Amino acid sequence: MLEDFKLKVFVEVSREKSFTRAAAALSISQPAVSQNIAELEKQLGTKLFERRRGEVLLTDAGQVFLSHAEKILEEYSRASDFFGSFPHSEVRISVSEEIYSNMVAPALGTFVKVHPEVSFVRCMFGDADVRIFLRPAAGLQLIVPEDTLARVRVSVSRPSAIKTGDQPATRETTSYYDVVFEPSPAFSCTRLCRLLRESLIS
Repeated sequence: MLEDFKLKVFVEVSREKSFTRAAAALSISQPAVSQNIAELEKQLGTKLFERRRGEVLLTDAGQVFLSHAEKILEEYSRASDFFGSFPHSEVRISVSEEIYSNMVAPALGTFVKVHPEVSFVRCMFGDADVRIFLRPAAGLQLIVPEDTLARVRVSVSRPSAIKTGDQPATRETTSYYDVVFEPSPAFSCTRLCRLLRESLIS
């Protein structure tokens, strides 16, 4: 698994508020925890922890660095998860030509470069393992529902009744849609579904 061990030690110490408890959680010695923290503080050029009455607390700089460390470790985890192989499988996808061409095909092309063991076949809605479709969004509130990939803005120019000189004016109408990613109940590969969703979002 990809990781930066110093960051892992730092996050564990911040959670446990103790070098000793962090060492136990990581199955390493307490001196090893101290050494990793000391090296990290030297690299950053700032103090990350203060010792107070039997516990270790983050400094102000440590609080700021913690959010960066957690994000970096999360990205390491996501990268490791993405590159782990799948069983050879064929995934049936139902999606309109417009969404497929503009959104899905590029993402799947990138995905199969890493996972040639997975192939994708377009099919009818009822036969699909995964269905991707547009749903008209309720109102214009830009809140992305949890079950959607993204909210897309579609603008259409139409002729207006008002003329400008000899040319009819146009007016633009805007609609918002949710792009929905919906695995079928029978499609049980939750890791593959999650990674496909993430690929499509990014």
